[in-house]
Amino acid sequence: MQPFHRRAILFIDTLNDTTGVVQRIQELGLRPFVIHDVSEVADKERCPHIDTIVVDSLSMTESIREYEHLHYIPIVLLARLNPQDLASALISALEPNTVSPASAPNDVVFDILLAEDNMVNQKIAVKILENYGHTVEIAENGSLAVEAFQTRVQANKPFDIILMDVSMPFMGGMEATELIRMYEMNKGLLRTPIIALTAHAMVGDRERCLQAGMDDHITKPLRRGDLLNLINKLAGERAQLAVRHHLHQATRALMDHD
Repeated sequence: MQPFHRRAILFIDTLNDTTGVVQRIQELGLRPFVIHDVSEVADKERCPHIDTIVVDSLSMTESIREYEHLHYIPIVLLARLNPQDLASALISALEPNTVSPASAPNDVVFDILLAEDNMVNQKIAVKILENYGHTVEIAENGSLAVEAFQTRVQANKPFDIILMDVSMPFMGGMEATELIRMYEMNKGLLRTPIIALTAHAMVGDRERCLQAGMDDHITKPLRRGDLLNLINKLAGERAQLAVRHHLHQATRALMDHD
């Protein structure tokens, strides 16, 4: 936690915590500020600088987003407290403030499937991605995402990467990812990177996403540098794998021909 030493963590304790959350935050070298209701930081002028917010209820995340000065601060939602999980979730929330801005070459562009039902989030993501030359196709739920993925594969124009919202109507991102992975396995396809989009940095989120077959996750609201760096990393790795795969197939074809 050294890179984040003395970062300010706002803990909104609505349940009168007895599990030692504040003590754990202090042990990690961070500075906790404890309040019991979000109204205590409603005044922007009196609100201290905050790097990350920790909450103990899902409804509190919605209340926080109503205040403009708190809207873009990462949120960690506590589930059953595990000290290591809390540390991991705080690192995940704090990291975007330490990474360098995305510096992708303009000629490296990707074909991206965005599975997201919220129109505001769609517009934010599309604006970021299209500004960097990427092509974006939108699916408004998990079922449509699976359908779009299969259609592209059958047309021999697969997506380079998929951004998958975890919570969508009709079919969520976890189930859609499992169906995509099953389809890839049955068809012997290269694995398409899938990035989970989550509403908050919930404790254990990353592990659940990876277990469902996703490659990584990012919390909303989306931040340009964070999103582009992850896309460049995963889609770039996939492109290199695709080149090696084609070379391997071509070599085998030549050997079989001989």
